[in-house]
Amino acid sequence: MASNSKLKSIALLVCDTPMPEVVAEHGEYPTIFYELMRKSLPDELGWEFTMDAYDVVRKMEYPSEEKIDKYDAFMYTGSAASAYADLEWIHRLIEFTAHLAKDHPKVRIFGICFGHQIVSLALGGTCVKNDGKWEIGPTKLRLTNIGESVFGIDNELTIQEMHQDHVPFVPKGFHLLASTEVSINQGMISTYGTDYIYTPTVDSIPISDVHIITVQGHPEFTRQIVSTMTAKRANQGLITDALKEDVDRRNDALGHRVSGDGELVGRVLWKILGV
Repeated sequence: MASNSKLKSIALLVCDTPMPEVVAEHGEYPTIFYELMRKSLPDELGWEFTMDAYDVVRKMEYPSEEKIDKYDAFMYTGSAASAYADLEWIHRLIEFTAHLAKDHPKVRIFGICFGHQIVSLALGGTCVKNDGKWEIGPTKLRLTNIGESVFGIDNELTIQEMHQDHVPFVPKGFHLLASTEVSINQGMISTYGTDYIYTPTVDSIPISDVHIITVQGHPEFTRQIVSTMTAKRANQGLITDALKEDVDRRNDALGHRVSGDGELVGRVLWKILGV
C-alpha cells in the first residue's frame, strides 16, 4: 500500500459500460470515476493517485492475491445489471467482495449503486427490485446522526440517482448513513473490528475507523450524464415523460452544482484514505 507516501492507489472494479451516448460525451466508467476523484482531491494538499481498472464483467479480471494489498481502496462502479442476477460474473464478484472484506481488511471498500448492493449481498444483506419504483436525478437524502458526522453537513445530502433495485434493510455490522421515502438504505458504513453479528448504537464514528462505505446514489454522475440517460430511457418507454421532465426540473435547480453533493462524497472518500 501507498499509505506512507503522497500517493494513493485505487482499484476500480468496472461492472458495466455506460450507454453509447454517455460514452461519446464523457467516456467509460474509468474516465468518469477518475474525474470524480480528481475533482474531489484538493490540489493544495499535494497528493496524487493512480486508478487501475479491472473489467469484472467481460473479462472477469481481478488483481492477483499478492497485489490486492498494494491498493489503498477498491471502488465498485454502478451497473445496469441486477446484483441478485444468477450470472457467473456477479457470483464471482460477490465472492471476491467477501474475501476482500474479511481477508484483506487494510484495504478500504467503496461501493457505488450496484457496488452498494453487491457489498450488501456479500456481507449478510440482500438486494431486491423496489416494486417498480425509480429514483432518478438529484435526490435529497435524510442523513442519520452518523451520516451527518461522516459527511460533515446537517440534515440533507443531495446526490444523483439512477436505480430501481435497492437494499431493503441495513445488514448486521453496518451503520445507516441516509434514507429516502423510496429506499431506506441510501448508504452505509462498516468500521474496523466489526464482527457482522450485531451493530452497536453510536451517533458518530471517527473517519479513520471506516473500513467500508457505500452509497446507493451516483456521486460520479453529473447533470449532463443523467439528462442523457433519462432522455434515452424516456424514448425507450422505460420511464414516463413526466418523470423525465421532473428530473430536468430538479437538475435545473442545482445550478452550477451539476453533481449535487457528489464531490463532497468524493472528499469523504479521500478523508477515509487519510488525505
